[in-house]
Amino acid sequence: MSIFFGNDKSRKQIRDSIEIPGLATNFVHEVLLPHAIKRMTAEREKCSLSEAEIRMAHEDSDTQWVDYILAARVSGMVQQCLKLHTFSASVEKMSIPAANISSDRRHFFMSSAQLEALEKREELERDPVRQKLGDPLRTGGRILGFELFDNDKAALALGNHLARVADLETNSCSKPATKHAGPVTGVAVLDRSYTVDGSRIALSASWDKTVRLWPVDNARHTLAVLVGHSDFVKCVVAHPGLPLVYTGSADKTIMIWKLPELADTLTKNRDKGSPMELRPFRIIKGQHTGQIYALCLDSVTASVLYSSGSDASVRAWDAQTGDALPGKGDRLDEWYIPRGQHKTNIVDIKVTETELWTASADGTAVGWDLETQSADMVLSHKSDVTAVLPIPQAGVVVTGTHNGDIYVWRTSAGSPEIIREIHAHTDDITCLKAAGRMFYSASLDETLRVWDIMDVVKFQGGLDYIPPELAELKSNTNADRAEVSGNKTQDKSNSNNNPSSSALTEEEERELAELMSDLDDM
Repeated sequence: MSIFFGNDKSRKQIRDSIEIPGLATNFVHEVLLPHAIKRMTAEREKCSLSEAEIRMAHEDSDTQWVDYILAARVSGMVQQCLKLHTFSASVEKMSIPAANISSDRRHFFMSSAQLEALEKREELERDPVRQKLGDPLRTGGRILGFELFDNDKAALALGNHLARVADLETNSCSKPATKHAGPVTGVAVLDRSYTVDGSRIALSASWDKTVRLWPVDNARHTLAVLVGHSDFVKCVVAHPGLPLVYTGSADKTIMIWKLPELADTLTKNRDKGSPMELRPFRIIKGQHTGQIYALCLDSVTASVLYSSGSDASVRAWDAQTGDALPGKGDRLDEWYIPRGQHKTNIVDIKVTETELWTASADGTAVGWDLETQSADMVLSHKSDVTAVLPIPQAGVVVTGTHNGDIYVWRTSAGSPEIIREIHAHTDDITCLKAAGRMFYSASLDETLRVWDIMDVVKFQGGLDYIPPELAELKSNTNADRAEVSGNKTQDKSNSNNNPSSSALTEEEERELAELMSDLDDM
């Protein structure tokens, strides 16, 4: 059994290195996919993707470097078993790991556990309460990031290679979109004083190693392209008052870009039909030893840039020069939070006036004192924490997780505690942002949802947040589920009491007995 990656170099590496022959493989992706990823991690660090990125890539047939083709040579014995209607029963009797047999391309490279998770997500998506919670905006693509602007707009970074604008008042997405050659990982919007033809300018970062600048009123028109990274661009941030842009990449570098002082300069190539190409003003490399996943400017003066990534550390830089920020106290050389408190990837950073918050795949969100770089508060979860959002005015911190759940923690007094849970999304939370008393959550389930933080905090109906207008629908849904569950239990009981009920027909039993006999002779 062989697996091939679309990139010529990696395809040859995999073809030459991964051969898993034998009966027991039979499409067992529990063996195949982890082995392939482990090998690619050793061969080429850039292929060490997050689980969410891997799953997204598998479902993206247009992405050239993840054009997976599975060529399977299965023994004749297993192929005969595949002909049986109840193959899972045959596999169980032969003590062969369960295989996923499907013509649905979404199931490629999925283990039985992953298929069960997919089926569970699809069931949750049919839940009438989840379909309404948070007034979901359906974007038509996996949301990897978003940026709020102009009170009622949001720029969206989508996994289907598009960056587009959403109108939060009409709950709709604009049809024009900026097209990249790979998934769009992040977006930013420049200050309202920096405009072209009266339109604000957005930026979109992508796996195609570039960042594109485009007017939000005409997303199809690319004004400029930032070129310099040698690997996926994972995040992008725009300075709120200066024409400065910051990007972080899988190539382990942070780049600072100076845009033209006059925005109209970006249109000078308009007649030529090609966008302006810009190079970085400053390249920061060597300090981070892994991919850069998150960047954030301090919320007061925007004079400090914070960075984090797969090396589980946090560093700080002068936002205008790119120089390392001097340390304080015992760390006089530079401001630095080393790996230790976090054990693995830090995927999100947010900064308040006095604290810095980090979210990590180790299952924790941590609040840090900006002066001492010490951990003041640790919020532990049962799954990866994929996003964090401190809301000091409400005395809470909001966290998003790998399984799509949102938790609201009271952090203003004493030990932190979960005061509310929101079960609305059905896949990874990728981004949390606030605007006034509202906060927004985005997910790989392709929805952007909005929440009134005060309504959530003051909710009196229990730990799980269900707004009053959906309470009756929730009650009816639970009643319907109880009835269906009761019917299934009765059907199972009847089936067990029926001696004529069998997983296999008499003919299939004979065929399986012959196969088992052949196996004994092997």
